[in-house]
Amino acid sequence: MKRIVLFIALVLTVDFAVAQTDTLFSGKKAIPCKIVEISESEFKYKKAELPDGPTYVIDRAKVTKYTLVGGFSEIVVPDEMSVEHEHQEILGNREVIKIQPFSLALNYISIGYERVIKVGTNLDIEAGYINNAMTTNQSFYSYGINSVNDPPFCYGFYFKPGIKFFLGQDFSVKGLKYAHPLKGRYIRLDLAVSYLNVQEVTRYNYVSGPYHVSTNGTVSTDITSVAYGGFINYGRQFILGNVLTLDYYLGIGFTFQSNSYSNSQFQTAPLAFYHRSDDAKYISRYGGFARVPDVGISATAGLRIGYIIPSKKANTLPKKASQSIKN
Repeated sequence: MKRIVLFIALVLTVDFAVAQTDTLFSGKKAIPCKIVEISESEFKYKKAELPDGPTYVIDRAKVTKYTLVGGFSEIVVPDEMSVEHEHQEILGNREVIKIQPFSLALNYISIGYERVIKVGTNLDIEAGYINNAMTTNQSFYSYGINSVNDPPFCYGFYFKPGIKFFLGQDFSVKGLKYAHPLKGRYIRLDLAVSYLNVQEVTRYNYVSGPYHVSTNGTVSTDITSVAYGGFINYGRQFILGNVLTLDYYLGIGFTFQSNSYSNSQFQTAPLAFYHRSDDAKYISRYGGFARVPDVGISATAGLRIGYIIPSKKANTLPKKASQSIKN
């Protein structure tokens, strides 16, 4: 019986001691303590059970509310001008859908997807559909002509999966923390593959007779081109209004190319007039990258706008945390 009485007395003593302490609320966690100091950047406190023990420090950005032993209570409002608070509300949002806003003017449509694998390393995938009938400006396709001053119709696609490594310049000064895992300067390593089909490419030819009499004519073919290779890119990504991303990049790499012809005579017929010396080499516009003929050195560039996909977890406030704030 004495043991039960002692146990009850001990519990009541602990509850009374806890009741006579301050309380810090960090998310759904309540910390009974003795608050020693409150500053613009942090709270200093001692644990309730160790009033003479070490002093602990917690960032102000992590505290949602505090209550003093005298009954005073205050909800901590984050400082919107603080670097540590930048993008705090979307830290859990780590997926982006992207487009290249000017791609349509260049006869292709691009879409991308980025996702944080871990802080500092993101998956970045881009794909596009090419069609030179999207706009009236078809001058960048350097094939022969099917009719006067009209380039041949072509269509295709490209695909560029990559890994993005952030360089870490965009972080808060205190503790060197990243402002957001979608923001900053980066190096991206890409693989790339493209497919392009050019239809009814026409060349003029001649036929030499025994008396060197020439007969004018034409030879037409469809050309299918496949290119593939890799790139290293440098870029920078910004966050706009905690809703959008804006990034730009430049890259250089090396690609290979193979071509096939629906009409084998296209390459073997003697030429009296032609648009370029070897049209097959000049499939250099892929939407996602451009290739230097014969050499293989290739370049890529882009300006992309993205929509940050809201995270379900980020938008769901734990019940205990909301009750603590209300209380």
